Amino acid sequence: MTFKYFSLFILVTITHFSNAQTKEELKGTIENLLNEQKLSGAVWATVSDKGEIVTDAYGYKNTKTKELLSPTDKVHVGSVSKTILAAGFLRMATLGLLNLDDPVKKYLPNLPIENQLNNTTPVTIRHLLDHTSGLTDAKLWHIFSSTATPNTPLETVYLNSPNVLKLQSKPGSIYSYSNLGYTILGMVIEKISKKPYEDYLDVNLLKPLGMINSSFQFISQTTDKQLAFGHFDDGEPVVAMPMYLRPAGQFTTTADDIGIFLRFMMSDGTINGDLFIRSEYLKSVGNQKLTDANKNGVPFGDALGAYSRDRYGVVGVAKNGNTLGFSAMTYMFPNVKKAFFIAHNMDSETANYDLFNEVLVKHLSLAVHRFITKQQPIKNEIANWNGYYIPIITSVEPFGLIDYVFSHTKVETTKNGVLLMPFQGKKKVLIYQGKNLFSMKDRTNISHAFYTTADGELLITDGTKTIKKVSGLKILGLACRILLGLLGLIYLFIIGCINLIKYKLDFRNKPLFWVFIAILTLIISFVFIANQPFMKIGDLTIGNILLALASIIMPLFSFVSVILIIKTQKKYLQTLNFWATVFLIQFCVLLITNKLMPIIMWK
Repeated sequence: MTFKYFSLFILVTITHFSNAQTKEELKGTIENLLNEQKLSGAVWATVSDKGEIVTDAYGYKNTKTKELLSPTDKVHVGSVSKTILAAGFLRMATLGLLNLDDPVKKYLPNLPIENQLNNTTPVTIRHLLDHTSGLTDAKLWHIFSSTATPNTPLETVYLNSPNVLKLQSKPGSIYSYSNLGYTILGMVIEKISKKPYEDYLDVNLLKPLGMINSSFQFISQTTDKQLAFGHFDDGEPVVAMPMYLRPAGQFTTTADDIGIFLRFMMSDGTINGDLFIRSEYLKSVGNQKLTDANKNGVPFGDALGAYSRDRYGVVGVAKNGNTLGFSAMTYMFPNVKKAFFIAHNMDSETANYDLFNEVLVKHLSLAVHRFITKQQPIKNEIANWNGYYIPIITSVEPFGLIDYVFSHTKVETTKNGVLLMPFQGKKKVLIYQGKNLFSMKDRTNISHAFYTTADGELLITDGTKTIKKVSGLKILGLACRILLGLLGLIYLFIIGCINLIKYKLDFRNKPLFWVFIAILTLIISFVFIANQPFMKIGDLTIGNILLALASIIMPLFSFVSVILIIKTQKKYLQTLNFWATVFLIQFCVLLITNKLMPIIMWK
């Protein structure tokens, strides 16, 4: 008996030591990555197939004070909050308080959504949860503003800009990420519960789940010392700020609480034997079957608050999030009941956060699938897709013009497949798998589908991004118009400065005086904007007021100057002053017709 118990003791000790070593190895790897990517710190949690939650942390809670991060410290998780808010809707659907396929207008009849197909295809709760409503993502002032308060009415997001509710595609057909959509979902909860959505979800979702250190309420580092500081790229700590789109990105939590949440989401939906969320709802999270992309052969997409992601030889249900000073990711593998969460308290533009995801995926010891590499002979008709593409839905209104010039993708057929070459971003090599379907060398399944709409429009989709074919000549033409306009502006400013020095007060009587005043106002506005906090980009500031004024007088004063040039100079067609002013006028017309002028940042 003694030998038996001694052997058992040795086995338990070795097992515990092995797990501890594994945990320390993981921490060491993450420590190295944090240093390599120049990030301030991170907290993380892993969930094993036995339901064990292990948390850890490394780095600084505040880089100025050098206080270290603890696994129990709170963090902000940005859009990861969408997965949790979506779970609130699954709970409400389980209780019979709503149906996921109910039209949104059933609960918000006065919501002024512009949907030409409202009678046959209204926007539903599911569409908003799945990001398939056809709504844009946001406007600049929704995101970059210091005027929001913790209690700003949610409807403010469209009352100040009613046109933001105009649909850009048929509801349910195309995935397009929308923070605005999740803000409307917050309004639905408030309409049904008759209380702030934060209060309802804290009590009716988080508390029953046991997430006692989490909240949808606005929490800042000044009110909760357990909350880690977020950090800018330069390592400067930043204090949290209220946001207009708070249902889409406001959530405070800990690594352990997210571990609890992920473990529940992979369960049968019961708590202590009582049904909390129907299991079929939980199984549908990240399992998109209704979009055009899915119908055309792409097996992945976003559904009910998370998206299926094919990386590192495994397919998981993921959700990433970014907010002021923070970046976070959750990953679930429901088939094997494993998951992880990681939150960095620095939102960096240059860091590769995906390296951390790959490390945590490997740590979970998941079975890696064989990549699809079987290349099929490329069909001749695939060459029809050669050309240039832009996003089918403009993410941030009203920057559709920017999509043409800076967000286009060139598609080129090769002997071995197809090349996707974004104007900004890495080139992708697609391997043909037949039936207009493609894969990539680092994927386990189909990654892209090429298809044609009923109207003959050529589209390419990967399930979470759909692009449409446009004229390459149009892109070139728009780029040339922008370039000529900017060159004209620069030339007129330089000539204006020279004339100001040369003629002094007499410059007021010269034709270029008027356009120079407009350009000078524009430059002064840029000086003010450059010296204001970036979170005030969408606020009513001196810089933004001057920018709006400059954008109003620019076309008017340019027109006055060109008229004066014509009247005072016989051979005006042979002068650079005339053509530079004309180029600037056509640039203004281009911006006006694309709703980019006047530039009113706070609306």
